[in-house]
Amino acid sequence: MVNNHLQVSDLGERKLIERIIEKLKNSYNDSKEGFLNDKWNDFYIGDDSALIKLNNDYYNLNNNDNYLVATSDMLIEKSHFPKQMSYFQIGKKAVTVNVSDLAAMGAKPIGILINLAIPKKLKLSYFDELIDGILDACSYYKIPLVGGDTNQSDEIIISGTALGEVKKEKTLFKHGFGDGDLIAITDKIGLAALGFEIFNSQISTKLIKKSLVNHEIDRNIVDLAIQKVLNPIAKINEGMILSYFASSATDITDGLASELYELCNSNKNKNPNSKLGMIIYENKLPFLDEITKISKILKKNPLNLILHTGEDFELLFTINKDNLEKLYELNKIKKNKFDFFDFYIIGEINNKNKVEIKHINGSVKELSSKGYEHLVNNKLVEVRNDYED
Repeated sequence: MVNNHLQVSDLGERKLIERIIEKLKNSYNDSKEGFLNDKWNDFYIGDDSALIKLNNDYYNLNNNDNYLVATSDMLIEKSHFPKQMSYFQIGKKAVTVNVSDLAAMGAKPIGILINLAIPKKLKLSYFDELIDGILDACSYYKIPLVGGDTNQSDEIIISGTALGEVKKEKTLFKHGFGDGDLIAITDKIGLAALGFEIFNSQISTKLIKKSLVNHEIDRNIVDLAIQKVLNPIAKINEGMILSYFASSATDITDGLASELYELCNSNKNKNPNSKLGMIIYENKLPFLDEITKISKILKKNPLNLILHTGEDFELLFTINKDNLEKLYELNKIKKNKFDFFDFYIIGEINNKNKVEIKHINGSVKELSSKGYEHLVNNKLVEVRNDYED
């Protein structure tokens, strides 16, 4: 029975998505023909992107080997763009977040549509800067801007829809891992979380400035953290490489712990009787010692920042040991058409039916699934206010 007094903020983004999925499943069950029937599409609801078959008579296409991959992300100024971010950087991020979802599926980008809602008093020069950022990111990721729409709003809202393609047998899902597979991430994490903490309050900013003046912390690490927030990069090439080796994948947008649970929950949905679980090791998490030092200055727990704050846009993936050796060898000889990349093994799949972390002191604890959630955390960063009066 539905409680009519509940608000969407009582549930949060993930629970709302689960409600949509449940309603969607009921619609599929009631549908005998048409687009709700899996004759047309493969509905892997809850993954990073949607997959559309291109091998049916309706589309009159003969591409039996590939999926069309589609994803959509909406960015709202209050939640996603700190005031320190330029309009150029806002435009770049709008493309990056969409491309990151394609990367998590192992897909090659083929096009993006951008819908813009902007304040009517926004300076034209700022609008041009925003568009230049979008086009710069499109050039970087080799994804053409193919359409979109504009409208008016009290704040900047950007909704992107990215399209890609991937071979069916190479598609990466959040499920697909097996007992004994290893858990890995594509690069160091925690810098984005640290950057947001620096931006989040005047007190944090003052503490950082004071520590820099006193030479207590490394300015380069502070700059890296800030750049991770202002100029995030999607790991699209890494995703395409991993499509040949990984057993599952997702991008880290809401925090490492949250994404580990995403993989486990997807496996449960696909295999309800599965007892597979995960364990990661604190001493294998690839974060810089300087993050710990800066976190203490800000009176923050560095492990919480790394596990429960998102926006890293790294890829979290699983891989069996045979394929891991092949990936190591590929990186070593560097003969692939993509650039090689660093990655870090942080844990493994087991049959304990839990998501756990083994701490440096040897204790093993179940991880909280806490991560950043829209509709619950209603304001991530302080926003700008530089529209024309």
